[in-house]
Amino acid sequence: MPGYGRRYWAERTTRRRNYPAFKGEHTADVVVIGGGLTGCMTASVLASGGLDVVLVEAGRLASGATAGGLGVVLSTPGESYHAIEAAVGRRNARVIWKETERSSRELTTALGKLPIGCDVTSAPGVLNAVTPADALALRREQKARKAGGQAASWVTAAATSAELGTESAGAIHFGHAATFDPVRAALGFAQAATRKRARVFERSRVKRTRFTRTTATVVLERGTVETRGIVVATGEPGPVAPQLRRHVRTSTGYVVVTEPLTAAMRREAGARRAVTVEPGADPHLLRWLPDHRAVFAGALSKPVAARLRDKALVQRTAQLMYEFSVRYPVISGLPARWGWDVPVVSTLDGLPWIGPHRNYPFHFFAVALGWSGDAMAWWAARAALRFFTSKARREDAVFGFTRRA
Repeated sequence: MPGYGRRYWAERTTRRRNYPAFKGEHTADVVVIGGGLTGCMTASVLASGGLDVVLVEAGRLASGATAGGLGVVLSTPGESYHAIEAAVGRRNARVIWKETERSSRELTTALGKLPIGCDVTSAPGVLNAVTPADALALRREQKARKAGGQAASWVTAAATSAELGTESAGAIHFGHAATFDPVRAALGFAQAATRKRARVFERSRVKRTRFTRTTATVVLERGTVETRGIVVATGEPGPVAPQLRRHVRTSTGYVVVTEPLTAAMRREAGARRAVTVEPGADPHLLRWLPDHRAVFAGALSKPVAARLRDKALVQRTAQLMYEFSVRYPVISGLPARWGWDVPVVSTLDGLPWIGPHRNYPFHFFAVALGWSGDAMAWWAARAALRFFTSKARREDAVFGFTRRA
């Protein structure tokens, strides 16, 4: 496979706007740290809400985890309803499901309005059981969702197999999903932010933040920003809040993008419209691209040492292609064109950390969104706007650092 370590989304968009490096002394209502999809989205929402925004990114916009993303919007959290209810209580679990569903639809609409086309397409969402044992677990999940007042229709094995073009032991349709290009989406949100007078800087690394009783300062390598609001949208807390690293866990996920399916393969591979999630201890996700390629992701594992990274990438992507060929024997022999690894930052209960923290005045965190948390990134952007305009709701605490059952 010639594309080890290369990322489909990054190579698909080669022409992009260059933003200046930060220097000097500035002021702003809010500083957004991190120029991935979450940061660009948040800058756009805050600027549209009338705030003076500065966005700073250590490298190039959308060059980190966003370029290694999956480009899917899911209307359901990554963890099971039963696990979330046990962690945060029934009321909060219901709020989380409701807010995730609403955010997924709002984000899909927002993606369609970007000044840069990002191929956003609505799609059915399917939680698929590969084996009878998976089906039993998924039936329990269905029961928990129904008890919690959530829609959870069961689809028979025969109907699911016909829809997905692969063997199935049954599935839950979870409603709304969508696919899109995450790099172009991030660049589109950044452009939308600048149209609302936000200032965007690339190659501008943040060294630290400091604060007094009345104001905060973001210290960069070549200057400072005085502000009353800071959004940390860097995946993990990073150097801004090293004490909060104990609240997150980082895994490594792997992604392959195949060569285009032949006409004969396409005839036997089903409708190829759905976003298919295989839940469990080793979750997998499948989506299709407009040019008849498949994106297959999974093989979550502990991070490896830098010297072993290339070897692990070869092994894990080969494993993914084998597992994909088991699901779709018709594609056996089809090579992968791209394969990469990506850090996946999550928490012990599987929910993101979104909101303020008492030890960091003026800060608002949007971290640990997991692997398919783009709907939650939109929710974080809207929650940040409410926070900095003194319009926070009671529901905004469900993803915060004070959540509890």
